[in-house]
Amino acid sequence: MRVIAGAAVALSVLAGTAFAEPAAKRKVAVIEFRSGSAELPAIGARAAALVDRLTSLDVLDQDGARAAYGANLDSAVVKCAGDAACVGAIGNKLAVKELLLVGVAEFGDTILTLQRIDSSDGSVMSRVAEALATGATVDDEALEAYLRRVLPKSDFRRYGVIRIQADVDGASVSVGGKPRGKTPVPPLRVPAPATYPIRVTKSGYVDFRASVAVPPDAEVHVRPQLSPRSSDAWYTKWWVLAIAGGIAAGAVTTAVIVTRDDPDDVGVSGNF
Repeated sequence: MRVIAGAAVALSVLAGTAFAEPAAKRKVAVIEFRSGSAELPAIGARAAALVDRLTSLDVLDQDGARAAYGANLDSAVVKCAGDAACVGAIGNKLAVKELLLVGVAEFGDTILTLQRIDSSDGSVMSRVAEALATGATVDDEALEAYLRRVLPKSDFRRYGVIRIQADVDGASVSVGGKPRGKTPVPPLRVPAPATYPIRVTKSGYVDFRASVAVPPDAEVHVRPQLSPRSSDAWYTKWWVLAIAGGIAAGAVTTAVIVTRDDPDDVGVSGNF
């Protein structure tokens, strides 16, 4: 987007609090294993949906795993009978970093287990087991609590990406009050959802200021165009000021004029 008649701009895009370069998400498959029990129907699919919604992981659910592995995935999981090394081999074939095995069995009570298994060596990295009364249900809040016990805390941080593409090289960029170098700057990976102030400055140009909100798993583009500071600019001419004063005496705000270069740009509004 382009801002004409530059000024301090209040830009609403979307944002977070710590910065890192974009990194590939860790890929995890969530697979259900049943040992002769019909209790807790669809618990594996529900667990996969929660992991996908609550974490920064790249999640492969059971349907996706069937498509990647083949029609015999379910029988392969049954043959493993919960053995971690065997399950790890399935994870290797699925090309995932690890596999979350959600197991349901009955030994008087219903036993719900969640095992986090490393695909590379079949080791169990963490495990949760819970005995539930027959006919008991597990709501999403309880299931989330189990997932938080078996997955690292860091997995529950979600991120977005801010791309700042200025029309001037060598301008200083700060995001969230922290310097991020000079344009062009690499994409910034930020915790989301949250909101960051953005400032782009260069000697001889009007400062660009924005407030950017970043939703989880989204990429936001900010395209500041820096206007040169010049006494010859049309808006500094005495006759322009006189006309403005005659039209709206005492007015102290003016709408910022913007153009939108593509449909992915976000709107800008503000005063100067």
